[in-house]
Amino acid sequence: MTRTEESSRAVVHLLPAKAAALTGSAEVLRALPRREQRRVGSFVFFDHFGPTSAEHGAMDVPPHPHVGLQTVTYLFSGAIEHRDSLGSVQVISPGDVNWMTAGHAITHAETVVPGSGTLHGIQTWVGLPRERRKMEPSFEHFSAAVLPRIEFPGASAVVIAGTLGEHRSPVPSFLPLTYLDLSLQPGAALALPVQPDHELALYVAVGEVTLGATAVPAGVLATLGGGNTLHLGSKQAARALLFGGVPLPEPTAIWWNFIVDTVEEGRACEADWKAGKFPRVPGFE
Repeated sequence: MTRTEESSRAVVHLLPAKAAALTGSAEVLRALPRREQRRVGSFVFFDHFGPTSAEHGAMDVPPHPHVGLQTVTYLFSGAIEHRDSLGSVQVISPGDVNWMTAGHAITHAETVVPGSGTLHGIQTWVGLPRERRKMEPSFEHFSAAVLPRIEFPGASAVVIAGTLGEHRSPVPSFLPLTYLDLSLQPGAALALPVQPDHELALYVAVGEVTLGATAVPAGVLATLGGGNTLHLGSKQAARALLFGGVPLPEPTAIWWNFIVDTVEEGRACEADWKAGKFPRVPGFE
């Protein structure tokens, strides 16, 4: 592709993430969903937690249900133990990916691993297309070693899901995704090819990133316009997540922890949870 054929993506909106209570005294910064931006591609939820000391209470989420979506946990530092109603027990370490498919019903819990250092990471939800929302639940773990890591002058990119150029993540998805972990050193300038049919947003977790002439500080979600190239820069060390994909097909409703066709279906799922009809997580009975 020649320079003249490039179409660079520009910032459309800057949306500061909002503090949200998680459980106990724990708080997160929530970038999605929000009134101004309900989803990006099939990503319907985006939480940034930490940095905070890895001790009980920092990220202890008791058993809770999901339907019709995939939960994705990705850590910069620290460690979390995942348990679910399938019997999965998995510690996630920095750079690993926990990818849980709820399907028709799953219950899971997450607990910080004390003494694992500073806890800092991202949890997202990816909505399942309508024909997959009633599938059997599953859980997969991918170690940092199997994710493609691409080095650039003064920067690097880890392909958490989807592709970057010829590099493809082994993480499976039911709709085309983009999910990249970008690290920039001071003075870095980076041009990334992106899929022109993907809705995309950039969330800055550390430092400040420039997109064209627009500065995006830490804790801010930048929604992006169309194009096939993303030009990034940073005057300081920075870390950001680029995410999105093809739009999640309708009908889609988000009700509590569920992706469903209608609000009424979501209410029925919530009633089932309260009635004890969801599977239980071993060890939490």
